[in-house]
Amino acid sequence: MRETVYDAAVVGAGIVGLAAANALAGAGYRTALVERTPPPRRRGELGFDLRTVALTPKSVAFLRTLAWIDDAELGPVEAMHVWEYDGAGSLRFAGDGPLAYVAENSALTTRLWGAAKRCLDILPEKSVTGLTHTRDAVVLTGPDLAARLVVAADGADSVVRGLTATPVRYEPSYRRGPQHAIATIARTTRPHVNVAYQRFGRTGPVALLPLVDSTPAGTSGGRGHTVAVIWSTSAVESDRLQLLDDDGFRAALGAEVEGVLGEFAAIDRRLSFPVRQGLTADFNPAPRILIIGDAARTLHPLAGQGVNVGLEDVRALAATASASDLGAGRWRDFARERRTRSKLMMASMRALLAAYCGPRASNPWMRLARNAGVRFIDAAPVIKAQLVREAMGLGPLAMHRETRAEPGASNGFESPGTSSEIA
Repeated sequence: MRETVYDAAVVGAGIVGLAAANALAGAGYRTALVERTPPPRRRGELGFDLRTVALTPKSVAFLRTLAWIDDAELGPVEAMHVWEYDGAGSLRFAGDGPLAYVAENSALTTRLWGAAKRCLDILPEKSVTGLTHTRDAVVLTGPDLAARLVVAADGADSVVRGLTATPVRYEPSYRRGPQHAIATIARTTRPHVNVAYQRFGRTGPVALLPLVDSTPAGTSGGRGHTVAVIWSTSAVESDRLQLLDDDGFRAALGAEVEGVLGEFAAIDRRLSFPVRQGLTADFNPAPRILIIGDAARTLHPLAGQGVNVGLEDVRALAATASASDLGAGRWRDFARERRTRSKLMMASMRALLAAYCGPRASNPWMRLARNAGVRFIDAAPVIKAQLVREAMGLGPLAMHRETRAEPGASNGFESPGTSSEIA
């Protein structure tokens, strides 16, 4: 019995999965996208998705090669202010252009979904329930398709990763007990003027990220008064904060960020989710299976790098695909490079959390060293400039093999046939 197979099947329609599917289809590969439901456009009471992402300029430029992105949905971060609860030192970052852009998660996924519908086969309302390997492909049960390459981008609880029996190592918490993060949207009485704020508290960091306001100037809220809030803390403290009414939560948040943007005039409903860092044992657990994005690693949200590192996976995937076909035995270098990059990112998050929020963070010698280091960096333009480059995805820690041409550009990718047959 013979059946037609896809060149690639991408499982998962988050930002990373949709980017991977669009990139492979744009490179000429016949690609299938497997997702249970189309991503909905979500908005809370204040008009914004409660889940937001901070994208580096490099990530935004890459996404623009895949789909039309509305500039009105990107909040530029032109400067950043970082400080802590227990010291006088602080860091202020600025660049020649935006350091990052804050976007609503569902705004991006709906844009990328629209692009996907025009260039690849979408198989919605399907879940992967099993997989088997043949000589030339992987057969996915559920969507009932075969593909020469399967890309698992189905999140931290990846079904495909589980079916490959690939273990994940989770790091111990930087404090005793589980950690959670609260995400919401808030309106402030002072304008954010496109500055992002991050304060390290005793139990974890809280970030205020500027959003593009659609409220006309002169009305309640006004332009530049809406921020995305990501507050990481202990699970116990998260539970307590979740039980507060809106007035109580606004007061608690204002105290935590020391009134840096005045009072919080309005708050949306709050999402709470567990926070932990984890890394898969192998990004290429079988010759024709890749694991990318949150399915491969989860990072602490304090630096907002999870999606950006996932998009690095996609760019490295596109680079490897452009130089070869999608066959087996071609992905070991990709897997090693992406795992090494993930370890570096996880180590940097771990060091920051231990220094500011760990069990020894209040030690006088730790506090002295931390504040001396912060003052030194803040007074060193060359070091600050390099840190900005790393945050923007342009430094050596973020380097990886780039595509020889962006997907969708006039060639530069080798384009295989649109389908093939296997026995």
